[in-house]
Amino acid sequence: MATMVSFHAHPDDESIACGGVMRKAFEEGHRVVLVVATRGEQGEVVDGVLADGEPLWQRRVAETHAAAEVLGVHARSSSAMSTPG
Repeated sequence: MATMVSFHAHPDDESIACGGVMRKAFEEGHRVVLVVATRGEQGEVVDGVLADGEPLWQRRVAETHAAAEVLGVHARSSSAMSTPG
């Protein structure tokens, strides 16, 4: 079993750029680690998506954690996600 470490600048980059590769590695029995450098709070906010008062970064972090579950990520760095961006 090998370890795959996937580094990304923003939340959802992992799914868009290499989600299929990450999932395949997981299915083949490899350990998959995800590191996201920012919380993504400077992204575009689409009207009607966030709940009243919900900060964008909170939604982006939650979506990243949900995607990690689907992709088979064994470990993720959330300390890096405290960096604005």
